[in-house]
Amino acid sequence: MRARQWAQGCGTRATAQGGAQAAAGTPARGRAAARIGGAALVAGAVAAALLAVPADASAAASGSGIPDLPGIPANVAGLQGPVVTHPVQESFDYPAGEVCAFPSHADFPVSDLTTRTWTDAAGTPVFAIESGPLIMKVTNLATGRSVERDISGTGVITYPDPDSFVLSGNDWSAGFHTGDHPHNQWIVASTFMSVKISTVAGKSTRTLLALAGPYEDLCKTLA
Repeated sequence: MRARQWAQGCGTRATAQGGAQAAAGTPARGRAAARIGGAALVAGAVAAALLAVPADASAAASGSGIPDLPGIPANVAGLQGPVVTHPVQESFDYPAGEVCAFPSHADFPVSDLTTRTWTDAAGTPVFAIESGPLIMKVTNLATGRSVERDISGTGVITYPDPDSFVLSGNDWSAGFHTGDHPHNQWIVASTFMSVKISTVAGKSTRTLLALAGPYEDLCKTLA
């Protein structure tokens, strides 16, 4: 999947840097209270599946058109979709100390994302798949130094509970703030990364569930 930038708390890879764009526009609407342990098991299964199938996860689908990947429910009453949207990854800033020690800015000179979201009969997102070109340019505002990273990949978004969602896939990016687990890192993962984003009382936190293969911490790269 593209190295999605999880930036503010939405639910897409692009937002993963600080958030995460929502699958159907509201990724933070995941189910609430799935245990991290359970989410980690799903992340592991999705990792194995994504490493074994084509880069375009949407191509690995069952006869019903539902992608045949672990972590994606096989039978959901009234499952509907997919609803296709094209989220736009907006630029954003991180103040010094929020993620990296220095103030930073992220732009996306290339952003052409497609999100396919499946919902239950009530219209609540069950899972989503996001793919498409995404190039991220990150600048250390204290020094002016910048780097570009291609975070174009395929990501699977699941909703373990009402207050959270899990984004898993390859080639995407997530910013971990003070108070997250881990904290104060800006990870660009190549092979696989899975992150759970939970929102309670308006405050979002990110927890790294799985990280496999080479990765980069932009806070160190641009220090």
